Amino acid sequence: MSDYQDIHQLLKKYLNNSCTPEEATHFMQMLQSGKEQRYVEQLIDKYLQQGSTNPDVLADEAALTRIFKKLNLGDNQPNKHRKSLFFYLKAAAVLLLVAGITGAYYYSQNQEKELTVVKNDASPGGNRATLTLADGQAIDLNTQQSGIVMGDGIKYLDGSSVLDKQANVRTSSQVYTLTTPQGGTYQITLPDGTNVWLNSASTLKYPSRFEGEERVVELNGEAYFEVSNQVSKKAKGQKTPFKVISNLQTVEVLGTHFNINAYADERTTNTTLVEGAVRVLTAQTATLLKPGQQSRADTRGIRVADVDVETAIDWKNGDFIFADENLKSIMRKIARWYGVKVVYQDELSDDMYNAQISRNKNLSEVLHILELSKGLTFKIENDILFLSSPK
Repeated sequence: MSDYQDIHQLLKKYLNNSCTPEEATHFMQMLQSGKEQRYVEQLIDKYLQQGSTNPDVLADEAALTRIFKKLNLGDNQPNKHRKSLFFYLKAAAVLLLVAGITGAYYYSQNQEKELTVVKNDASPGGNRATLTLADGQAIDLNTQQSGIVMGDGIKYLDGSSVLDKQANVRTSSQVYTLTTPQGGTYQITLPDGTNVWLNSASTLKYPSRFEGEERVVELNGEAYFEVSNQVSKKAKGQKTPFKVISNLQTVEVLGTHFNINAYADERTTNTTLVEGAVRVLTAQTATLLKPGQQSRADTRGIRVADVDVETAIDWKNGDFIFADENLKSIMRKIARWYGVKVVYQDELSDDMYNAQISRNKNLSEVLHILELSKGLTFKIENDILFLSSPK
């Protein structure tokens, strides 16, 4: 059997969830060689175009549906979505296949190593945040809840109170701070109805109620915003601007959905527009973003690029999506989510990674996928992740 026929059969077996460990290993080796990856991409493209109506496609409907969903493609999608097909394939299909089919093999062939790793494993993050009031009182928010609502008092999403109503009565607006630790996320509905999702290791400063002719919040870290429209009380018919001040920039919006990544340890502050319109301002310049665009601000100004928004907001949807991403960038995300310190024991390669992995997995499971795809080795001890090249 030729390599092309072989890889074709293995791909169909994956979609049927019928690969043996030996077949999984062979398939991974073929993909890692780089010689057959283009052919695999073409095969998946064929499946996506023909779907389950092709009698040669033995894939179960659930597997194809998952790939369709991740690629955001359908039978009636415009041709413009096809231009980014292979980008999606690399990030959401090809190495997703590798991750899926090699997982069973790894665990079946390396049980002793797996037991050692799990003993020192790190669990994924969850709903964790602290709310600090204007008087300095810090409240550890309920980990069984996913968010709070600012309004008539402060309440959780299910309507239960964070504080009693009387404790929140103020004659003027007060500044509150919502903080997530490493391994924490939380949602907040601001007094104007704007919804904000905070990623791990992030801080949002906001007023207990918005006053004046603009709504201003401050962000350190990463957050996804769904900004509500609010009509000005003084200028009838005019909408009140919403501003997010973060490292190196200010974002001005009316009503729109967007993501800001403004971690201090990243080289740029990135703003990704999902829908609507935003204006990004730095000390040097200003630019208007369209949906599907991302601005990258640094001390030199702003650059704008077309991006896959699903990759930019992967964290909000419960995933890590690595698309041509280097190891150190990936490890910054992993450190924030799992609350570990990363130590590089030797100089690692500058290889780029492409994978989609659930953020609900334990740290060892995420690392196994990276380990198998690029030969990375790791050890976890006392919340320290040691990385090295294979010996």
